[in-house]
Amino acid sequence: MRRVFILLVLLCLIGPKTAFPAKQSGKLAVKSALVTEYGSGKTLYSQDADRRIPPASLTKVMTMYVVFDLVASGRANFTDRIKISRRADATGGSTMGLRAGEVVTLDELMRGMAVASGNDACIAVAEHFGGIPNFVDMMNNKARSLGMTGTTYKNPNGLPAPGQLTTARDLTKLAVSYLHHYPQALRYHSTTEINHNGAVHGNTNRLLGSCDGVDGIKTGYVDASGYNIIATAKRGDARVIAVVLGGRTKQVRNREATRILDASFSGAVDSMVAACDVPEPAPAKISSKRGKSRHSAKAVRIAKAERRSSVTSRSGASARFDTRAVSVKAKHTTAAKADKAAAPRKASHSQSKKHAKNGAASR
Repeated sequence: MRRVFILLVLLCLIGPKTAFPAKQSGKLAVKSALVTEYGSGKTLYSQDADRRIPPASLTKVMTMYVVFDLVASGRANFTDRIKISRRADATGGSTMGLRAGEVVTLDELMRGMAVASGNDACIAVAEHFGGIPNFVDMMNNKARSLGMTGTTYKNPNGLPAPGQLTTARDLTKLAVSYLHHYPQALRYHSTTEINHNGAVHGNTNRLLGSCDGVDGIKTGYVDASGYNIIATAKRGDARVIAVVLGGRTKQVRNREATRILDASFSGAVDSMVAACDVPEPAPAKISSKRGKSRHSAKAVRIAKAERRSSVTSRSGASARFDTRAVSVKAKHTTAAKADKAAAPRKASHSQSKKHAKNGAASR
């Protein structure tokens, strides 16, 4: 019992440094951010806004923008029916569960992109409008017209691709123009769930319903960037757009996006940023007194070993530490793993495709 108590104390002291990224002086705990007042265009907060980062599934905002342009020009209609190809069906990462040969409307594919972050829906759309290379050209041309000089698209869904990069500043330009020209797009982005082929997909933007006024826009994740979001909220007559890129976990990303949105609406950005200047907790001191140093050093080694064994990867997200594992005996853990391995498991059609490309997903 004493050993368990010592381990818990040590883990409480060293655990937080791995659970969250270290806070930098006067900065959010993310790689890059830019927060803008939508109506006036005033910058409320900026942090390394020109740093180039893989956009991940934020790419889908541009894909949807291009579709809105095509509909506005009369070249498409949301009621258009699109046959799903084998290539779209085989697309991995986050999907809406499309099946080769089925026919769906363009409106359904737009919902699939916005809510389920369907990589398969993006491929189906791109193939329908002249093929993937042609559609990506339209995306890059649109980026140039918006002054997104730090952005290059390589595919329509944001799956990892060399050279596919963007910046918080560019994504702000994209979001502002997108909402200005097509405010009705928020009916897709604020939808909390969709049902396709019997599978229910919840919106990947968890700020919907948890952060006051949030009604869009999109989340994204790939290993190379971390956790990204373009979040927009309206309170009263004011709307704010926050681009937050490179959170170490989705919890950190959502927490920092919520904090900066709340601070922006309350006019307390400066005081919020100042609150980021909190020193890291001092590391635990190990006693050097004779008769105790070996015990303490051993306890640290045991704590680190058990801590590593307790790190799990859940649903493809960043690993999190479960402190409950400290009190579970090794034989019980081994038996549980053996039972789990022996149990049959049946994957759904959409789940079977979520193995793709460097952990790419939208979360």
